Amino acid sequence: MNSIVVYKYDDYVLNCIEEQWLYGKNWPIVYIYYNDKYAYVGETIDAVNRVKQHRNEDAFEKCGFKYICLISNKTFNKSVALDLESFLIKHMEAEGKRKLINGNGGVCDHDYFYKEAYEDDFKEIWEGLLERKVVQKSLFDIENSELYKYSPYKSLNEDQVHAVHEIVNRLPNIRNKNGKTMIQVIGGAGTGKTILAVYLIKLLVDINNKENRWKYIDNPEEAEYIKWVSDKIGSIGKIGFVVPMKQLRATMKKLFKTIDGLNEAMIYSPKEAYYESDFDLLIVDEAHRLYKKNYLPGADLNITFNEINKELMAERFTGTEDDYTELDWIIKSSKRQILFYDEKQAIRSTDIGRVRFNRICEPYLSETIELRSQMRCQGGNGYYDYVRDVLFSDDSTNLGYKKIDNYEIKVTNTIKQLDTIISSKDAQCGLCKLLAGPAWSKSELINIDGKEYHWFDGKKDSQSIYSIHKIQGFDLNYAGVIFGKEVYYDKDKGSIEIDVTHLKDDRTKRDGEIEMRNYILNIYLTLMTRGIKGTYIYAENKALRDYLKKYLN
Repeated sequence: MNSIVVYKYDDYVLNCIEEQWLYGKNWPIVYIYYNDKYAYVGETIDAVNRVKQHRNEDAFEKCGFKYICLISNKTFNKSVALDLESFLIKHMEAEGKRKLINGNGGVCDHDYFYKEAYEDDFKEIWEGLLERKVVQKSLFDIENSELYKYSPYKSLNEDQVHAVHEIVNRLPNIRNKNGKTMIQVIGGAGTGKTILAVYLIKLLVDINNKENRWKYIDNPEEAEYIKWVSDKIGSIGKIGFVVPMKQLRATMKKLFKTIDGLNEAMIYSPKEAYYESDFDLLIVDEAHRLYKKNYLPGADLNITFNEINKELMAERFTGTEDDYTELDWIIKSSKRQILFYDEKQAIRSTDIGRVRFNRICEPYLSETIELRSQMRCQGGNGYYDYVRDVLFSDDSTNLGYKKIDNYEIKVTNTIKQLDTIISSKDAQCGLCKLLAGPAWSKSELINIDGKEYHWFDGKKDSQSIYSIHKIQGFDLNYAGVIFGKEVYYDKDKGSIEIDVTHLKDDRTKRDGEIEMRNYILNIYLTLMTRGIKGTYIYAENKALRDYLKKYLN
């Protein structure tokens, strides 16, 4: 049975804990200090001595906590307490009611005996905290929120832990005599690039913070990890987070406002970062979405490109204005750079292609780190690799049917059937959306087999569809992917091909038939990897629909 007690955090709190605590002094517990503005979550096997330590720490006491909540169970051990601590930290931070003063160092996923059995206990504990008004939102609402998806307190997998170690080891040495200033982190859709970027910023900022609270860490291994990071890196002064995509940038600003030590002013567009300048470190998310140049007629960004590139020409860069990209601006504005990149998600005509990206990075690149483990889709790497093969294969490919475990995937017969399924899933678990490729222009009404929709415009609407430009970088529980008439299955070639007469989105048009096909299929690969629990599909072209059914149903 779970035990949850709340005491006033006053001069009598130690007496209360000593006299009333159910499981005695030497027992694993998780505790929460809180008031209206701040909270701190920790774990210990000696609640009395831990509270005594905190009461003697001026920086901790300055937070003005009013209450302390103690949580335990007669079956708890140290591993369970650590897991519950992590569970509460990431959910309370994503709730957004209070700023957590916890650091995020050493957070990684770990297994222990009977771990799955404690998941129900943790849910019951959360319900108990709701009853006592320690928290206010349900787990359902929190886990479907953007703040939860990108929390810097999310547990890291082995790939991500390895990446953090590599970055920490490399950061002090970049900007060496050879002028190498850049680390590149590559990984496919769903490998946790954005989560890792946010985690790193929180970690580095906390280490910079002179009033950091690492001394509050109860876990000796985590404390040792933080000391190692701090000793390795020292202090990195001005840190900025560049997010090229407008909608994701707005989400990151909302997230950073809820995190202790971070603020929305740390989030920049590439242009804002260039004019701010003098960064010690710029971390760039979705670096594949940096502009090489904006070719859309009459767009304001053309003017910005010309203004900035003339400034670059006047200094150490040489060439024509067309030679410069937003990546050049990033390099010019910072002493060090960490770029998160996925070439298969470069889907606009204005995105910097892989060859050009490599050419710009080569003089500065110190290290490349790869993320391989699929974090988003419950189907794992097997789902991602299989769907990629289904989209890009031809008659020469030895492609066989593969069952995907732990993941729902189905091709529907009609758009109405797809719409009904996604609407039903959304009612059950939320975050279920219809997505479509570039077969319709930005201003065009979307008509599919007599059923009308429009592009998502920021307002909740059951008749709206999300484009690749609105959904890239975001997670859904279930995705409903619509293949438009710009893609079809060619039975003679035995492959999915492109019909440019039905391609209406100018931002995705490319020169060259092969390059165009690759970019369009990359768009659909990205759309088909948005869903955490499942993906449902409808294709307007019947031959394509039959082909996809053969391998996905």
